[in-house]
Amino acid sequence: MKAPSSPLRTAMAQELRKAGFKARTTSWYKHGPDALLVVNLQKSLHGPQHYINLAAWVKQLGDAEAPKEYQCHIRVRATSLPTHNAEALEHALNLDDASMDTEQREAFISRFMREEAIPFLESLGTWEGIRAAVNAGKLKKGLLYKEVEALLQAPASP
Repeated sequence: MKAPSSPLRTAMAQELRKAGFKARTTSWYKHGPDALLVVNLQKSLHGPQHYINLAAWVKQLGDAEAPKEYQCHIRVRATSLPTHNAEALEHALNLDDASMDTEQREAFISRFMREEAIPFLESLGTWEGIRAAVNAGKLKKGLLYKEVEALLQAPASP
């Protein structure tokens, strides 16, 4: 089933394809050395707001071909990343927000994906990147499974 097109999906898809992600409905997937990376576009049930969810499935904790974002071991909303663009991203993800027209919205989402979301998510593809993100507090507003925390703290951690 192909997901409906929207300015958000169009802008995201272009950048994610360039970065090597493969689409599957409203999610995109890319294998990193130590984690399967997932990007998901979620629409609010209560209005025209959308959310970009970034996630990583840690391969050491099990095999998965295309896990749902909510099943992943590491999860964070793009608006929760430590970025000065969080507020502007919220505006861009709200299709009722008249402060941006469609062209501006697509350009902003495309730039945000290319410059912030994709590089951050790709860093979670390795244990070194996961450790660095945790140590720098970049996942404070996200979810990190306790099994991942245990692996990071183990003396012979990956």
